[in-house]
Amino acid sequence: MENYLALFENAVNKQTEIVGAEKARLQAKKAGLTVSKAGHIVACTGNPMIVLLKLIRSFTEDGSLPALGACDPLISKMTDIPAELEKVS
Repeated sequence: MENYLALFENAVNKQTEIVGAEKARLQAKKAGLTVSKAGHIVACTGNPMIVLLKLIRSFTEDGSLPALGACDPLISKMTDIPAELEKVS
């Protein structure tokens, strides 16, 4: 789980540089994460692999190409996700 939290924190911090802290925290919350004002992940609700998929969706829902850059490490991790989990979200 710690590997996922570090991955999420890195992505949220990159997203913060693109859209600002408030919006990045809101997007992370929508995916099931709680982010401190300092930018640290303090809680992850649910299966981290599903949260990963939701975070990618949340970051890119407005069609922002720069936000896709924040998703690079998340997208790389997607190869670890079993196909049956992708259908759940």
